[in-house]
Order: sequence, then structure tokens, then C-alpha cells
Amino acid sequence: MSGKEIIGSVDFTNEASTPEYVQTESGQLVTPEFLAFIQQTMSGKLAEPDHDDELDPQVRALAEELSVIHLPEWTSPVGRKLAEPTVTSIKQATRVAEYLIKRGVRVHPELEEIRWIPTPAGSPGAFDTGAHIIPDAEGNWPTPDAEEFYDFDEISVKQVEGSAWYATHPRGIACEGKTKSEAYAAMVAELRRRIDDAEPAR
Repeated sequence: MSGKEIIGSVDFTNEASTPEYVQTESGQLVTPEFLAFIQQTMSGKLAEPDHDDELDPQVRALAEELSVIHLPEWTSPVGRKLAEPTVTSIKQATRVAEYLIKRGVRVHPELEEIRWIPTPAGSPGAFDTGAHIIPDAEGNWPTPDAEEFYDFDEISVKQVEGSAWYATHPRGIACEGKTKSEAYAAMVAELRRRIDDAEPAR
């Protein structure tokens, strides 16, 4: 090193780009942005945009549709089931909506052929698969019938090998019993409770 002069040093570390982390109740380290996104997804609400400008109503309407999407059961043209009802979401829904609006995409309620409704007397939340309804011949949207929604004929009762009996319902409900009839009765009671809870809304 003798006879050589050090002109200067360069530090390639970029402290500004190092993300800050917060610890969740379960001990995981996540960024505040990720935590905010999870909270938005669980609540089913669209986060406010970062900028102060007033958001175009058309952009907001489309962004709210994209933030949490309830997809109905998917079937092929011949009637074969391809997928169960699904709940999904699009990250950066506001940004995607702004882009699609600039591309000419618009929400036209008068062209709506199917509509999602939450589960009658169910637990509210972004991941409620709910149900989809279609308008009648006059264009009126029907009020969901809780009796039909929680159809007793769709109850299935099976025994787990070496264990208790389980009654299940396609609406995501399960009840346990020591006997087949006990499991079935528990399911009927649960469905009856939900139907009764939904009665004021009908």
C-alpha cells in the first residue's frame, strides 16, 4: 500500500431501502404495508388512496369491486363443475381500477346479470362465500330465502373411522354427534337457528 493514496471510500449499503418491520401477536415480522393489506382484506374494505386528490367515483366503484371478488360456482358448458364458489382479491385494486378506467372499462349496473349477497345470518367477513342471485323476468332482484339457502336436504352425515359421526352442510357448517341421528339433529338445530336469525331480514 506504500506510495498509494486513498482518494475516497464508497458505501454501497442503502439504509433508506431497508424496510421497517413490526411484530404481530403471533411473533411474525411483517412490514406495516403488508399488515395494512391483510387488515383490508379481512375487513373487505378498500383502503384509502395514498394521494390527497379526490378519487374519481368511477375508479372507486370499480376498485371496490376488485378489492374483494366473490366468484360463483364455475361449470363447463356441459354442466360439469369446474370449481367451487371462491373469494379472491386483487392487490393494488385502486391502481388497477385507474388503469382499466383509462382503458375504457366501466361499471354498468343496468347490465348486471348476477349479484352476490352475504350469507343470511352468517358470520360477516371478506371471505364469506355467500350466494349469487339473478333478477326475475321483471328485472327485480329476489330477497334470499333462508329456508332454501339452508336446505335440510343437503345435509350429509358420515362417520369417521373409529370416531364420532359428523353432519356437514354445503354452506360450510359441520356438527358432531355420538350417533348418526345425534349429528343430524345437531345440524338441523344449527340450520334452524340460522334461519330464525335471518327471519327479520327477510
